[in-house]
Amino acid sequence: MVTGPYGDPLRWDEVPASITEAVVADLIACGWFGTHATEHTVVVPLEQHAFGLSEAVARGEHLYVLWGGARPEWSWCTAHPDAPAAGKLAPLLAPPDQPAHITAQILRVLRTGRTLP
Repeated sequence: MVTGPYGDPLRWDEVPASITEAVVADLIACGWFGTHATEHTVVVPLEQHAFGLSEAVARGEHLYVLWGGARPEWSWCTAHPDAPAAGKLAPLLAPPDQPAHITAQILRVLRTGRTLP
């Protein structure tokens, strides 16, 4: 069993608020002012400086970073805010309980449109 300051991620019913709060605060500090979170998702309204997601920006989409799945992990997709479940998920490749790494990967997606260098 994996445990850390947030407990075992495989047993989370929802993401600990302190993780999403830290991610949201970091993204806002980086200029992503509309960012907010729910118990399972970080939502980043896309703006023109999301260079890696320019097509999604043109469609008026948001970036959704979700915790969940059959083997819980962070995933991401873009989708219209009126149909957030419509996006195709891709792995975020971030540790479940490390806000700085989660934020770094989100910033990479916003900048490049992918999670790998």
